[in-house]
Amino acid sequence: MKKIWLTIAGFWLISVIYFLVYISTAALQTAVNENSFLSLVHGVMDLILLGTTFALVAGGLYRLFHRR
Repeated sequence: MKKIWLTIAGFWLISVIYFLVYISTAALQTAVNENSFLSLVHGVMDLILLGTTFALVAGGLYRLFHRR
């Protein structure tokens, strides 16, 4: 079960790094705005960021309130 949480945390970290690079690089922002494939990749990374954040928070709250 720990492998799945490690995988979720890895996807979360990759998406955070992507968005930090996106915010700090004007060329990447321009490329995403002009290219439909990069726009699709950007949308997928957004969904990964939102989904993994929700999973990590929900999993943390579950562990906090359901200790054995």
